[in-house]
This record gives sequence, C-alpha cells and structure tokens, in this order.
Amino acid sequence: MDTKQTQTNEILKHPFPQQRPDVKIVESDDRITEVDCPELQWWFTIPQMGEHHFSASYDALTLELAEVKEIIATAPATVQDIDCVELRVKEWAVREDWPTGPELMYAALEKHCARWVAISMTLEDGRKIFDAVGTDFFEDQWGGAMTRRHIVDNGRYQRQSDGSYRLTDAQGLGAGTYDVTIGENTFHCLRVLDPDIDEPNGGELNEVYIESEGRTVLHRSYDGRSFRGSDLVSKFPDNRRIIINDVVYVHHDCSGRANDDIMLTGLGMNGKEREDVGQDGSLPHKFGNT
Repeated sequence: MDTKQTQTNEILKHPFPQQRPDVKIVESDDRITEVDCPELQWWFTIPQMGEHHFSASYDALTLELAEVKEIIATAPATVQDIDCVELRVKEWAVREDWPTGPELMYAALEKHCARWVAISMTLEDGRKIFDAVGTDFFEDQWGGAMTRRHIVDNGRYQRQSDGSYRLTDAQGLGAGTYDVTIGENTFHCLRVLDPDIDEPNGGELNEVYIESEGRTVLHRSYDGRSFRGSDLVSKFPDNRRIIINDVVYVHHDCSGRANDDIMLTGLGMNGKEREDVGQDGSLPHKFGNT
C-alpha cells in the first residue's frame, strides 16, 4: 500500500504503483454499440452511496505517478430540493502547481443522466466557495450539470485513410471498440471521443475507454492545437494527436503536461465499498513503495 500526503496534509492511501503499468490498445471487430455509463463524466465516479473510487494520473513521458484522486460517497444530501449524495474528494499531486479541484461535490444519479448539483472548493487565493445549479459560473464550469448515461457508437466518427476523422450527422460519442490491456488486466471497451469541436481553437477533447459494464478504465485529455495560447504541436512534437474535422488535438491538459489517467477499474477492482476495504480507505493490495 502506497501512502501520499494530500494538499491538506492528510495521508492518502492508494493502490497505484509508482510506475505506470504497461498499456496496450488494440482495435476489436467485436463491436460494442452502446453502454450505460452512470459515472460523472469525466470524473469517473458514480454518485451513489457505497461508491469509493480511486484514479491516478501518470506522466505520459516519464510514466511516473503524477496525481492520485480518491472520491468517497459520504452521505445522502438534498440541495435545492434535489436528492443527491455528498462526494468527498481528496487529491495528492507530485507538483505543487497541479490544478486543484473541489473538496466536496454533490451529485445525483438519475435514469437518463448523472448530474452535478453543487460543489465546494478552495480557490488559488484561499477563498472558499460553494456553488450550485442555476448560477452562470456553475453552468459554465460543470457543463450544464448533466451527463448522458446512454453512450452509443452510431457512426459519428468516420475515419479517413490518414487516420483523421470527419464528423457525420450522427450524435453518438462512440468511436470504435478496443481491447485495452493495463498490466495483466484486459478490458473490452467502447472508445469515446468527446470534443469541444465548436469552441475556438478546438477547445478540449476527452478520449475515454469504457468497459461493457459502464466503468471507465483509461482516459486521456487533449487540447486543441492553440487552445492554451501556444502551438502545442511545436511545443510537444512527440505527443499523441487526434484530428477531427481538420482540428488538431494534442495530448495535453490543464496541468501543462500529457497524462494517462488509470481508474481503479483498470487495476481489476471496482468502485464499491468492499469488506476488504478498511474504514480509513486503505486497500489490502500492495503496490509500489510504502
């Protein structure tokens, strides 16, 4: 069991190795055309009691562990007359300049969507804020607060001979079926591409691999070539690229690096509370240094 100190000086126990496991992604002819993904996208946790989720970010260049996030559903809640659950978020990062997120999230799992209801977080200047559904800031930052559970591959992404994609009139986010092997575990996954294609300079793109039961195993963030104010192709010539409708997306995120995000599911574990999970959140498996 590895232990790390969070940004609030708490000890965070987690199951991830210091070095990223080998990752292999192979396209499959055994197609998945739809999945029910009850997770908050793209935070990879299900807003329901019993959820205890870990994810890890690995530097794509060095393959070293860069950040660990733990999310635990702690209590039922009601915010603005919406029944939801409180999710406690703890983060540990190698770099001091790693962007911080909310300490508490309030979210609801509904029949057709998972939705954020409110968040509580500390800003970089030390101010604490609580924001909820209905404000312009919340709607802008949390994507309208709703995410679709039903994700389909209905031919939206038409791959070209050069490996780039053209968008069709279809609206599904699915972009093929792949077998994803992380370490010794292999998962049959729907690949999801979720771009801000209408944003200036391409915005952001999420590449997500979701296994058939609806849990994410691997995630990568991409930025439009000029989205961060500089030419990311020139700055990171060896980073992965995805091209959609002639918009070039570069493997790069708000941390200023390229990261591979591996979920608890990707280690062959689920995100539920289990008898072998200690009350302090520790897991019985031993990975990396202690």
